[in-house]
Amino acid sequence: MLNIFNLFLFLFALWILFMIAAGTLSWLYVFFGILSASFVAVISFRLKLIEEKSELLYLSLGFYRHFFQIFVKNFFSAIKFVIGMALTNKPFHPIVYSLELSPENKFNPALLMASFNMTTGLFCIGTKDQEIFIHCVDDDHFKKFNLQKTCKFLKDINDDNLV
Repeated sequence: MLNIFNLFLFLFALWILFMIAAGTLSWLYVFFGILSASFVAVISFRLKLIEEKSELLYLSLGFYRHFFQIFVKNFFSAIKFVIGMALTNKPFHPIVYSLELSPENKFNPALLMASFNMTTGLFCIGTKDQEIFIHCVDDDHFKKFNLQKTCKFLKDINDDNLV
């Protein structure tokens, strides 16, 4: 997340979603959700994990739709992946990919990095200029990620024209 308010909103929205899914939504849970989301947002800000000045992009409905779709799509594959790592002796061959972003991409590179981080078996380990470094647990996980489709969607993610 890029700023403290947007991080709070995102964490609180996830809290509410989980409470609704569990069927135990009450004022006490909402209060604890506000407290815990505030606590994490403030600690992240104090540790300089998020910036004071940032874009309002994360207030866009397209942002939440994009990451909710990634979450739903990868939820069961992530569980399957963790169970597979714990119970099988299948060897994994970690690899680091280096991707060059074209200058014509008009979206914030943090959106692409977060998209990688929410995908099973992938993790963005760093950036340098227009280059992103992605760690893959196995080559198959990177092949499942549709980079062109994601980049095309990220161009249109700012549907509220806040930025």
